[in-house]
Amino acid sequence: MEIIGMNNLSKSFGHLKVLDCISLTYEQGKIYGLAGENGAGKTTLFRCLTGLLPYEGTIRKRKEVKVGYLPAECYFYSLITAREYIEFCLKAYGEQLSRTRLDEINEEVFHLPLDRYASAYSTGMKKKLAFLALYLQHPDVYILDEPFNGVDLKGCILLKNLIRRIKEQQKTVIVSSHQLASLHELCDAIHYLCEGKIIKEFTSEPIEEIERFILESV
Repeated sequence: MEIIGMNNLSKSFGHLKVLDCISLTYEQGKIYGLAGENGAGKTTLFRCLTGLLPYEGTIRKRKEVKVGYLPAECYFYSLITAREYIEFCLKAYGEQLSRTRLDEINEEVFHLPLDRYASAYSTGMKKKLAFLALYLQHPDVYILDEPFNGVDLKGCILLKNLIRRIKEQQKTVIVSSHQLASLHELCDAIHYLCEGKIIKEFTSEPIEEIERFILESV
């Protein structure tokens, strides 16, 4: 069942066309990968889907669908703890969570030191903190831009486990990554974005075939 999709989605910055007539459909309860070189348009596509950028074409969403976005770069104000950051994010969405329940979920998922300043976190810890805050907001669609960048091996495993848990909850995940093996392991379908166009969809192909196609398309 379709939950979000786009028809002839295009985006230009001046004379530079970054996205060129993209049409995709995302279904409920599935994980979709978005692969492509730097500058291919992955982040621009995500920012159009989340309404952060104007665009040409159409984006359709099922009524009352809540979309959550994890950007590639996570920014945190100084002198705010991780716990305060999560509480701020939840309050912005009209949600509340007790301190005890937050600690329980944190221990289940990432084991982050919530009473430390978020700005003092490592890159990987910041990524996990932003993901945890997003998870606690319970969106219907998760858009994750390079969630594995800067995350250590154990953190990547924990992130992938959480993404699988989200799918089990019948939520939709759209994730970009340069880690093709992680996309292949997680995703029901991988879309390859090249020069602003989706030129290939992969579903059950072996990873060697996907890698060969990407190398030959460069």
